[in-house]
Amino acid sequence: MTDQLSLYNGALIKLGQPRLAALSDEGKARRALDAEYAKTVKACLEAAFWNFAMRFVQMEATQSATGDFGYRYVFDKPDDWLRTAGVTTDPYGKVPLLDYDDRANWLLADNSVIYLRYVSNDQDYGLDLGLWPQTFVDYVETCLAWATCEEVTGSSDRKDKLEKARDKAKYKASNTDAMNEAVTRYPPPGRLVQSRGSSSRRRPDGLR
Repeated sequence: MTDQLSLYNGALIKLGQPRLAALSDEGKARRALDAEYAKTVKACLEAAFWNFAMRFVQMEATQSATGDFGYRYVFDKPDDWLRTAGVTTDPYGKVPLLDYDDRANWLLADNSVIYLRYVSNDQDYGLDLGLWPQTFVDYVETCLAWATCEEVTGSSDRKDKLEKARDKAKYKASNTDAMNEAVTRYPPPGRLVQSRGSSSRRRPDGLR
């Protein structure tokens, strides 16, 4: 089981720096880690479909899309949403809904009720550090070390080495997580769905 202090110390070990005794310790290293911690953890959680961070919820349409064509229903994404793993039409997560639009803050579909599987940063899911496998812990520590390297050590060469170590850590963590997959996962959103989602941030009631 890990915690924020042990993540900091894991990163500092990779940087060849002294460990912290507490999160309140003064110094350049702790301030650098504080500045990078939240966004680094978020980026790591967004990097793959981690089983420990996966959540499955029923969603009901919050409004109807206006216009004479296009998808009929709009769904607000959960506040803890980080990445869509898939959408189904059944509560068992077995029948994929292939025709939907994944936008920045909404999902659009022709079904009034859908079931969403997604990577969550809720305190009981992705941000519960007690759920993190050791390979993911190592991945986060390596990312923290890479993000703070130049500020803490002043070495760009070490940062280059850490970049390679970061990629290896992600590969190992995602492979290990995949081997622990309890159920067969249907394919994530296709390229067309993702590209449509990333290309527009317009409000649903502006759809035409």
